[in-house]
Amino acid sequence: MKRHMTFGSTSILLAILALAGTASANDATSLRFECVAQAPSPATAAAPATASAPVDTALKATTDLAMSPTAEYLISKERLTPNEEIFWPGFLTGLRGFEHFYNPVGQPLYFETPLNETSLKLLYLHHEFPNQSQLQGGYVDVFAVQARVALTERLGFIATKDGYSQLRSGLLADDDGWNDIALGFKYALYVDKELDLIVTPGVRYQAGNGDSGVLQGDCQEFSAFVSVAKGFGDLHFIGDLSGRVPLDKDKGNHILQWDLHADYEIFQGVAPLFEVHGLHYLSNGNALPLEVGGLDYSNLGSRFVSGSTVVWASVGGRIKLSPNMSIGAAYEFSLTNKKADIMDQRVTVDIELTW
Repeated sequence: MKRHMTFGSTSILLAILALAGTASANDATSLRFECVAQAPSPATAAAPATASAPVDTALKATTDLAMSPTAEYLISKERLTPNEEIFWPGFLTGLRGFEHFYNPVGQPLYFETPLNETSLKLLYLHHEFPNQSQLQGGYVDVFAVQARVALTERLGFIATKDGYSQLRSGLLADDDGWNDIALGFKYALYVDKELDLIVTPGVRYQAGNGDSGVLQGDCQEFSAFVSVAKGFGDLHFIGDLSGRVPLDKDKGNHILQWDLHADYEIFQGVAPLFEVHGLHYLSNGNALPLEVGGLDYSNLGSRFVSGSTVVWASVGGRIKLSPNMSIGAAYEFSLTNKKADIMDQRVTVDIELTW
């Protein structure tokens, strides 16, 4: 009897263990199916990355439109124009992040900044001729408006010459008239915000539409240039190199010119500047029997200027009142023999209105 009960107990125990094993297996199977059912599908797992894409795009757009954190202004840091994308990236807003640079003042007709921005520059220039030169003294006053439009972040349209001149010279009859118009494009080819470096090549075309009485209108011209900007904290350098080619055969002179600009911010929005400008006549023309050329004001096509060089300097400053407005002024004076060309001294004043 005792042996029978032991056998029966053993049988019952084995039956319980078998049932428990079956239940555990069923539970594991159920759990496994439940986990599979709850696991996200590949499409569902990719959804968060897809959802975050607009956020990344918005963040990039915000970063592209961010102003330079080191830019300082005398009156206000508030930008009055919309700081948002218009039509497409970079249109009107241009290349942001380099607002701490100060644009050049001297030699404004050919010294093009590498920065790509939308702006209007109101320009006044009083240029005096040397008494010892062939023009026998006198002066020219120029009133002009330069325009620049950022088409994309890096591509810009430029209108660098136009306006009205009043010419007074001992050799020539006094006259007033319209200047030639020069238009072109530039492209910020290399941009490194960490190195504070920009390299921008460009081209411009000058039409011969001006009045000959103010030494304009006699020569169409094509010019190519490259402009570079490099910053070192509050110290900024800008330089360019331009080649000017007359399109009317011998009516103009082939000219190579260069410009160097340095400024240092001494106070928020205020920086004195120093510039040096050089111009080299590479060929003679057949337009006028002169030993002096037109410098940066005109391309006279003088017959006896090939090989001559003119160098002059500018001292002045620029004040950035706000992100939308700055004022620049410079006094320019000859560093080479005044008899060699038409540069004696010059005063240049501008007001920049920037988008």
